[in-house]
Amino acid sequence: MELQQSPLYRKYIQSLGWQVTSLGQCAVFVKKIPFLGTLAKLQRISSLPPLPSLLAVIKKYTIKTLAIEPSERVSQQIFTPWIKSLSGYVKINTTPYLATKTIRADLAPPVDTIFGHFSEAKRRAVRRAEKNGVLIRESHAIYDLIAVKNTSAGFLGFITTHGTRELWDTFSPDHASILLAYKTVPASASHNPIGGILLIFHKQTAYYWIAGATHEGKKLSAPTLLVFEAMKLSKTKRMKWFDFIGVWDERIPKENTQWKGFTKFKEGFGGKELYYPVSKL
Repeated sequence: MELQQSPLYRKYIQSLGWQVTSLGQCAVFVKKIPFLGTLAKLQRISSLPPLPSLLAVIKKYTIKTLAIEPSERVSQQIFTPWIKSLSGYVKINTTPYLATKTIRADLAPPVDTIFGHFSEAKRRAVRRAEKNGVLIRESHAIYDLIAVKNTSAGFLGFITTHGTRELWDTFSPDHASILLAYKTVPASASHNPIGGILLIFHKQTAYYWIAGATHEGKKLSAPTLLVFEAMKLSKTKRMKWFDFIGVWDERIPKENTQWKGFTKFKEGFGGKELYYPVSKL
Protein backbone atom coordinates (compact mmCIF):
# COMPACT_ATOMS: atom_id res chain seq x y z
CA MET A 1 0.00 0.00 0.00
CA GLU A 2 1.32 3.43 -1.00
CA LEU A 3 1.72 6.14 1.63
CA GLN A 4 -1.19 8.23 0.26
CA GLN A 5 -3.50 5.24 0.58
CA SER A 6 -2.46 4.33 4.13
CA PRO A 7 -4.77 4.67 7.17
CA LEU A 8 -2.51 7.33 8.74
CA TYR A 9 -2.52 9.44 5.59
CA ARG A 10 -6.31 9.19 5.43
CA LYS A 11 -6.45 10.44 9.00
CA TYR A 12 -4.13 13.32 8.10
CA ILE A 13 -6.26 14.31 5.09
CA GLN A 14 -9.36 14.30 7.29
CA SER A 15 -7.61 16.65 9.74
CA LEU A 16 -7.31 19.13 6.86
CA GLY A 17 -11.05 19.14 6.28
CA TRP A 18 -11.36 16.53 3.52
CA GLN A 19 -13.90 13.75 3.50
CA VAL A 20 -12.51 10.29 2.87
CA THR A 21 -14.60 7.61 1.21
CA SER A 22 -13.62 4.15 0.03
CA LEU A 23 -13.85 2.78 -3.48
CA GLY A 24 -12.89 -0.83 -2.99
CA GLN A 25 -9.27 -0.67 -1.80
CA CYS A 26 -8.89 2.95 -2.92
CA ALA A 27 -9.31 5.98 -0.69
CA VAL A 28 -11.06 8.89 -2.40
CA PHE A 29 -10.47 12.35 -0.93
CA VAL A 30 -13.45 14.67 -1.42
CA LYS A 31 -13.83 18.37 -0.63
CA LYS A 32 -16.18 21.15 -1.62
CA ILE A 33 -14.21 24.10 -2.97
CA PRO A 34 -15.98 27.50 -2.85
CA PHE A 35 -17.09 28.69 -6.30
CA LEU A 36 -15.50 25.64 -7.98
CA GLY A 37 -17.67 22.77 -6.78
CA THR A 38 -16.60 19.44 -5.36
CA LEU A 39 -13.09 18.15 -5.98
CA ALA A 40 -12.07 14.50 -5.60
CA LYS A 41 -8.57 13.02 -5.59
CA LEU A 42 -7.43 9.41 -5.99
CA GLN A 43 -3.72 9.46 -5.27
CA ARG A 44 -1.08 6.75 -5.65
CA ILE A 45 -3.61 4.03 -6.33
CA SER A 46 -2.02 0.75 -7.39
CA SER A 47 -4.81 -0.20 -9.81
CA LEU A 48 -7.51 1.70 -11.69
CA PRO A 49 -11.01 1.22 -10.24
CA PRO A 50 -13.85 -0.07 -12.44
CA LEU A 51 -15.48 2.79 -14.30
CA PRO A 52 -19.09 2.06 -13.10
CA SER A 53 -17.99 2.09 -9.45
CA LEU A 54 -16.11 5.36 -9.88
CA LEU A 55 -19.01 6.97 -11.73
CA ALA A 56 -21.31 6.02 -8.84
CA VAL A 57 -19.02 7.88 -6.41
CA ILE A 58 -18.88 10.88 -8.75
CA LYS A 59 -22.69 10.99 -8.86
CA LYS A 60 -23.12 10.46 -5.12
CA TYR A 61 -20.88 13.41 -4.17
CA THR A 62 -21.71 15.58 -7.21
CA ILE A 63 -18.01 15.71 -8.07
CA LYS A 64 -17.13 18.40 -10.61
CA THR A 65 -13.37 17.86 -10.89
CA LEU A 66 -11.40 14.66 -10.48
CA ALA A 67 -7.66 14.19 -10.05
CA ILE A 68 -6.24 10.69 -10.47
CA GLU A 69 -2.54 10.16 -9.76
CA PRO A 70 -1.64 6.45 -9.84
CA SER A 71 1.42 4.77 -8.42
CA GLU A 72 4.22 3.59 -10.69
CA ARG A 73 2.53 0.17 -10.80
CA VAL A 74 -0.01 1.53 -13.30
CA SER A 75 1.49 1.80 -16.77
CA GLN A 76 1.08 4.93 -18.87
CA GLN A 77 -0.21 2.76 -21.73
CA ILE A 78 -3.14 1.62 -19.59
CA PHE A 79 -3.71 4.92 -17.80
CA THR A 80 -4.02 7.21 -20.84
CA PRO A 81 -6.97 5.47 -22.59
CA TRP A 82 -8.68 4.88 -19.23
CA ILE A 83 -8.51 8.55 -18.23
CA LYS A 84 -9.74 9.61 -21.68
CA SER A 85 -12.78 7.35 -21.39
CA LEU A 86 -13.56 8.93 -18.02
CA SER A 87 -13.23 12.52 -19.24
CA GLY A 88 -16.66 12.39 -20.86
CA TYR A 89 -18.29 12.17 -17.44
CA VAL A 90 -16.29 14.57 -15.24
CA LYS A 91 -13.69 17.31 -15.60
CA ILE A 92 -10.23 15.75 -15.27
CA ASN A 93 -7.60 17.77 -13.47
CA THR A 94 -4.45 17.58 -15.61
CA THR A 95 -2.29 19.77 -13.36
CA PRO A 96 -0.74 17.32 -10.90
CA TYR A 97 -1.07 17.80 -7.16
CA LEU A 98 1.65 15.23 -6.47
CA ALA A 99 5.03 15.06 -8.14
CA THR A 100 5.02 12.96 -11.31
CA LYS A 101 8.67 12.03 -10.94
CA THR A 102 10.87 11.32 -7.94
CA ILE A 103 14.30 9.98 -7.01
CA ARG A 104 14.79 7.02 -4.68
CA ALA A 105 18.07 6.05 -3.10
CA ASP A 106 18.82 2.50 -2.01
CA LEU A 107 19.56 2.31 1.72
CA ALA A 108 20.52 -1.38 1.73
CA PRO A 109 24.30 -0.90 1.21
CA PRO A 110 26.63 0.07 4.07
CA VAL A 111 26.78 3.78 4.94
CA ASP A 112 30.22 4.17 3.35
CA THR A 113 28.88 2.74 0.09
CA ILE A 114 25.86 5.05 0.17
CA PHE A 115 28.20 7.99 0.72
CA GLY A 116 30.31 6.79 -2.18
CA HIS A 117 27.28 7.01 -4.46
CA PHE A 118 27.07 10.76 -3.79
CA SER A 119 28.52 13.07 -6.40
CA GLU A 120 31.96 14.48 -5.66
CA ALA A 121 30.35 17.86 -4.98
CA LYS A 122 28.00 16.36 -2.40
CA ARG A 123 30.79 14.47 -0.65
CA ARG A 124 32.79 17.70 -0.41
CA ALA A 125 29.71 19.51 0.94
CA VAL A 126 29.27 16.92 3.72
CA ARG A 127 32.89 17.29 4.74
CA ARG A 128 32.63 21.09 4.54
CA ALA A 129 29.57 21.14 6.78
CA GLU A 130 31.32 18.95 9.35
CA LYS A 131 34.41 21.18 9.18
CA ASN A 132 32.16 24.21 9.65
CA GLY A 133 30.91 22.72 12.90
CA VAL A 134 27.37 21.96 11.72
CA LEU A 135 25.70 19.50 14.07
CA ILE A 136 22.53 17.52 13.39
CA ARG A 137 20.11 16.61 16.17
CA GLU A 138 16.90 14.60 16.12
CA SER A 139 14.05 16.66 17.51
CA HIS A 140 10.32 16.94 18.13
CA ALA A 141 10.28 20.72 17.67
CA ILE A 142 7.87 20.91 14.75
CA TYR A 143 7.45 24.67 15.08
CA ASP A 144 11.22 25.19 14.82
CA LEU A 145 11.19 23.23 11.58
CA ILE A 146 8.22 25.20 10.28
CA ALA A 147 10.00 28.47 11.11
CA VAL A 148 13.12 27.37 9.19
CA LYS A 149 11.04 26.28 6.20
CA ASN A 150 9.05 29.51 6.19
CA THR A 151 12.28 31.51 6.24
CA SER A 152 13.89 29.51 3.46
CA ALA A 153 10.80 29.77 1.24
CA GLY A 154 10.81 33.57 1.38
CA PHE A 155 7.72 35.71 0.78
CA LEU A 156 4.52 33.79 1.56
CA GLY A 157 6.67 30.92 2.74
CA PHE A 158 3.96 29.91 5.20
CA ILE A 159 2.03 28.47 2.26
CA THR A 160 4.69 25.77 1.83
CA THR A 161 4.15 24.55 5.40
CA HIS A 162 0.35 24.41 5.34
CA GLY A 163 -0.70 21.18 7.03
CA THR A 164 2.78 20.39 8.39
CA ARG A 165 1.74 20.48 12.04
CA GLU A 166 -1.25 18.24 11.32
CA LEU A 167 1.01 15.83 9.44
CA TRP A 168 3.42 15.68 12.37
CA ASP A 169 0.60 15.21 14.88
CA THR A 170 -0.73 12.30 12.82
CA PHE A 171 2.49 10.42 12.03
CA SER A 172 4.68 11.10 15.07
CA PRO A 173 6.33 9.64 17.02
CA ASP A 174 6.46 6.19 15.42
CA HIS A 175 6.24 7.15 11.74
CA ALA A 176 7.97 10.53 11.55
CA SER A 177 11.21 12.21 12.63
CA ILE A 178 12.60 15.72 12.58
CA LEU A 179 16.28 16.50 12.08
CA LEU A 180 17.50 20.01 12.85
CA ALA A 181 20.89 21.48 11.99
CA TYR A 182 22.74 23.84 14.32
CA LYS A 183 25.92 25.83 13.90
CA THR A 184 26.97 24.87 17.42
CA VAL A 185 25.66 22.54 20.11
CA PRO A 186 22.18 23.82 21.06
CA ALA A 187 23.02 24.56 24.69
CA SER A 188 19.99 26.79 25.16
CA ALA A 189 16.77 27.83 23.48
CA SER A 190 18.57 30.85 22.05
CA HIS A 191 20.36 28.59 19.60
CA ASN A 192 18.11 28.62 16.57
CA PRO A 193 18.36 25.89 13.93
CA ILE A 194 19.88 26.75 10.56
CA GLY A 195 18.23 23.88 8.70
CA GLY A 196 15.86 20.99 9.08
CA ILE A 197 14.12 17.98 7.54
CA LEU A 198 10.83 16.27 8.28
CA LEU A 199 10.89 12.54 7.46
CA ILE A 200 7.85 10.30 7.09
CA PHE A 201 8.30 6.51 7.34
CA HIS A 202 6.00 4.05 5.60
CA LYS A 203 6.48 0.46 4.46
CA GLN A 204 10.30 0.51 4.56
CA THR A 205 10.51 3.83 2.71
CA ALA A 206 11.67 7.10 4.25
CA TYR A 207 10.12 10.16 2.63
CA TYR A 208 12.03 13.45 2.54
CA TRP A 209 8.80 15.34 3.14
CA ILE A 210 9.84 18.91 3.96
CA ALA A 211 13.27 20.50 4.16
CA GLY A 212 14.63 24.00 4.48
CA ALA A 213 17.65 26.00 5.55
CA THR A 214 18.46 29.58 6.43
CA HIS A 215 20.88 31.62 4.35
CA GLU A 216 23.60 30.86 6.90
CA GLY A 217 22.74 27.17 6.84
CA LYS A 218 23.11 27.04 3.07
CA LYS A 219 26.47 28.79 3.26
CA LEU A 220 27.64 26.16 5.75
CA SER A 221 26.36 23.27 3.55
CA ALA A 222 23.87 22.20 6.22
CA PRO A 223 21.26 20.88 3.70
CA THR A 224 23.65 18.27 2.30
CA LEU A 225 24.74 17.07 5.73
CA LEU A 226 21.08 16.90 6.76
CA VAL A 227 20.30 14.54 3.88
CA PHE A 228 23.23 12.29 4.73
CA GLU A 229 22.21 12.15 8.40
CA ALA A 230 18.59 11.54 7.36
CA MET A 231 19.69 8.56 5.31
CA LYS A 232 21.69 7.17 8.22
CA LEU A 233 18.75 7.65 10.60
CA SER A 234 16.44 5.94 8.11
CA LYS A 235 18.78 2.95 7.96
CA THR A 236 18.63 2.59 11.74
CA LYS A 237 14.84 2.46 11.41
CA ARG A 238 15.21 -0.41 8.91
CA MET A 239 14.07 1.60 5.92
CA LYS A 240 15.17 0.21 2.53
CA TRP A 241 14.52 3.29 0.40
CA PHE A 242 14.95 7.03 0.72
CA ASP A 243 12.40 8.86 -1.43
CA PHE A 244 13.06 12.51 -2.29
CA ILE A 245 9.28 12.99 -2.87
CA GLY A 246 9.53 14.89 -6.14
CA VAL A 247 11.70 16.45 -8.83
CA TRP A 248 11.08 18.35 -12.07
CA ASP A 249 9.65 16.07 -14.75
CA GLU A 250 10.99 16.60 -18.27
CA ARG A 251 7.87 14.89 -19.72
CA ILE A 252 5.81 17.94 -18.69
CA PRO A 253 8.47 20.64 -18.97
CA LYS A 254 6.15 23.60 -18.37
CA GLU A 255 5.03 22.27 -14.99
CA ASN A 256 6.93 23.07 -11.78
CA THR A 257 9.84 24.78 -13.51
CA GLN A 258 10.75 26.31 -10.15
CA TRP A 259 11.75 22.79 -9.05
CA LYS A 260 14.79 22.67 -11.31
CA GLY A 261 17.08 24.08 -8.62
CA PHE A 262 16.32 21.54 -5.91
CA THR A 263 16.11 18.80 -8.55
CA LYS A 264 19.81 19.32 -9.24
CA PHE A 265 20.43 19.18 -5.48
CA LYS A 266 18.57 15.86 -5.11
CA GLU A 267 20.26 14.30 -8.13
CA GLY A 268 23.60 14.45 -6.33
CA PHE A 269 22.78 11.70 -3.81
CA GLY A 270 22.98 8.71 -6.10
CA GLY A 271 19.36 7.66 -6.34
CA LYS A 272 17.40 6.33 -9.31
CA GLU A 273 14.63 8.14 -11.15
CA LEU A 274 11.07 6.90 -10.74
CA TYR A 275 8.22 8.03 -13.02
CA TYR A 276 4.49 8.07 -12.33
CA PRO A 277 1.79 8.11 -15.03
CA VAL A 278 0.60 11.58 -16.06
CA SER A 279 -2.86 12.65 -17.19
CA LYS A 280 -2.93 13.12 -20.96
CA LEU A 281 -6.20 14.13 -22.61
